[in-house]
Amino acid sequence: MGFPAGHMRSRTLSLLHAVAWALVLLLGGACGSSQEMTVTQDSLELRSEARDDADVVEKLPLGARVQVHSPRFWEDAAWYRIEAKGGTRWTKLDGLAPYPLRGETRFVRLEEVPVHATRESSGRVVETLKLGTEVQLLAQEPPGAAEYHGVIQGGALRGYVDEFGLSAEKPLTRNLLEASSEYLKKGDFERAKPLAKAALAMAEGNGRSGALVEAITVAETEPGELGRELIDFTEKAATEAAPPAKGTQGYVIPYRASVREGPDDRDAIVTMLPVNAAVEVLNVQGPWAHVALVAKKTPWMAVNLGDLAKIDAGETAALSPEQRGLSSRGYMRLAVLQAKRLSATEHLAQVNTLSREEHGQERMELLKRALIIAEPQEVPQVAPALIDEAFHGERYRLAVAAAVRMKEAAPGGTLAQSKEWKIETVTSIYGCSGSPLAAQVETLEFDPDGEYSKPSGSVCALITGLTSPCDVCLSDLSEYDAKEREHVLRNKVAVDEALTDHSDVITAYVKATARLEDAYPRPSRMRVTVRAGSGAPPGRLFLFELPLEVERYEAQLQVKPLFKEARVSEIALPESADAGRWEYWMSTLQWEDSAHGALFSPDPKTAWKTVQAFARGVQSKPTELLARNETAGVVYALHLSEHCGRCPSRRK
Repeated sequence: MGFPAGHMRSRTLSLLHAVAWALVLLLGGACGSSQEMTVTQDSLELRSEARDDADVVEKLPLGARVQVHSPRFWEDAAWYRIEAKGGTRWTKLDGLAPYPLRGETRFVRLEEVPVHATRESSGRVVETLKLGTEVQLLAQEPPGAAEYHGVIQGGALRGYVDEFGLSAEKPLTRNLLEASSEYLKKGDFERAKPLAKAALAMAEGNGRSGALVEAITVAETEPGELGRELIDFTEKAATEAAPPAKGTQGYVIPYRASVREGPDDRDAIVTMLPVNAAVEVLNVQGPWAHVALVAKKTPWMAVNLGDLAKIDAGETAALSPEQRGLSSRGYMRLAVLQAKRLSATEHLAQVNTLSREEHGQERMELLKRALIIAEPQEVPQVAPALIDEAFHGERYRLAVAAAVRMKEAAPGGTLAQSKEWKIETVTSIYGCSGSPLAAQVETLEFDPDGEYSKPSGSVCALITGLTSPCDVCLSDLSEYDAKEREHVLRNKVAVDEALTDHSDVITAYVKATARLEDAYPRPSRMRVTVRAGSGAPPGRLFLFELPLEVERYEAQLQVKPLFKEARVSEIALPESADAGRWEYWMSTLQWEDSAHGALFSPDPKTAWKTVQAFARGVQSKPTELLARNETAGVVYALHLSEHCGRCPSRRK
C-alpha cells in the first residue's frame, strides 16, 4: 500500500532536520566549548602537545586571562587547548580558574601586606596592598602553605597573601586595637605590634594608640622598663575591709609598705616590706600597728645598710654574730595591712563581682596586685583580665607590662624557671630626693643645657651620659720653630678662641651638675637585688666600692684601681625566707670613675682577693668590662670618664 505524496515529503524533511541536528552536535563536539579563565599559579606551563612529557613552549604569568577550549571528543579529556600567537598550546586545568573570579570579601588590616606570586612566604613579591584595601578570596586554592590565600581585585587574581594581614570586617582603630590585645593576651608581640601600628595609622597618628606601639617596642628591647607599670597599686587594692587585730597576722596590701622606728610618718624607715609580706600584729595604737616580721612568709624586703664610707678602706668588714640578724620590729600604718592572704585567683574572683562602671579603679588595683603575687600557673588567668581592663582605660603600657609578665611565666620564661640563689642586679644611683627605700628609681639623661627641677616625693636618679668633658687640644695650633727647635703657639687669636670655647663647655658642665645635685642630693648609692632560693645560699654576701683613676689622654683608655681606697662589707643574708627577692641599699663615696659590685664568697679574705682580681680585670680590659655587668662571679656597675685620646703631636 503506498503513501500519499505529501506524507512522503513530510517524512523526508523530518529526516533531513534530524541529520542536520546530528551534524551540528557532531561539529560542536568536534570543536569543543571555550571559556575565559585566569592563571592562578606563577609561570603556568603550556606544552606543545597534550602529553606530560611534551616540551614546555610557553609560560603564562600569574593573573593572565586566556580563552581555554575544552577537549574535543577525539582528544584526551584531561588536556585543554589554548590558541596562542605561536600556535596551539596545551595545559591542564590545575592553575586556572574561570574569569571573573569571585569569593568572600576581606579587608587589608595592616599598613602594608606583600602579595606573593606563589602560595608561600618565599614567593616573589608582585605588589603591596595598603591598609583598608578591599579584596575577595580565591575560592579554590592551588597547593601551598595553608595560611596563604589568593586575593582577587576586579575579578582578577593579584597573588597570595598571609591571612594574618586580612580581616572579615572593615578595619577601624577600635577593632584593630581589639585584635592587637588578643595577641598580647597570647604573649605574641610580633603580631600585636603591626596591628597596633595599623591602628595608629588609621587614627592618622592621633589618640593614645601611639602609646601602644611605643610600649611594645620597649617590651621587645627593654621589657624590665615596663615593670613599674604593675607596682603602683596602693592600699586601695585591699581584698577585704577588715584590718588585722592584735595578736593576729596581717599581710601587706600595697606593692611596698614602710616599717618605721616609731608610730609617726616622721620616724626613720627601718625597712620596706613587699606585697603579701606577713607581720605579727603585737599591738594596735590608733592608725598604727606595732608589728614583728614573720621572715618565713616575707618573700623579699628592702634594707638600708648605711654608708660604705664607714668601712675601713683596703680591707673587708665582716659581720659579728649579733649583726647577722635584721631589725624585726617596727610600726606600720594599719591601713596597709589586711587580715587574709588571698591567692591571685581569689583576687580575680573578687574583681568579677565588681562592676567596671562603679568600681573601675578598684578593679584595676586588684588586678595589678593579683598579677604581682600570682604563681606562674595563675598568670595565664590573671594577665588577660588585666590586659582587657587596661585596654578599656587606654592604659596601653600597663597592658603590655601584663603581657610581658605572662610571657615570663610561660614554660621556659624567667618566672617559670627553677629558683636559685643569685645576685640579680647592682645599680649605681647618682642621688636621691628623700629616703631611697621609699623612692622610685628614674632614669635621667644628663644634658649640659638641661634643667633639673627637684622631684616631688622620694625619687632616686639613675644618670646616663654624665662624663667629664675633655680638655682642649692645642697641638694643631702650634708651629715648629727651627731656631728654638720646638713647637710654639703663634696663632694667639685661635688659641684664645679655643680656650674660651672650652671654658664655656666646662662652665656649662659645672652648672648642670650643680642643678642635678640640687635636685638629687648626694651621696650616691648602690642598690643590690638578690634572688633568694631554696636551701642555703652559695656563700656569704659582700658589697664593695672600688674607686678608679682614669687616664683619659692616652692613645687607649687606661684605668688604675685605687686598692687602698677600696671598701668591702659583708651583708646579712636571709636565713629562713622563702624564695624571693631581697633588696639592699648602701651609700657610696663616689659615683663617677668607680665600680660598685656584689659577690658571694666563703669568707672575707677570699672576698677581698676576688675584688682584687676584678680590679685587675678592669685595669687590663676596661672597654670590654664597660659593655658587661657580670664577670667571674662578680655582678657590678662600672662608671668611667670619657676617653679623650692623646692630642696629635706636631712633627718637624
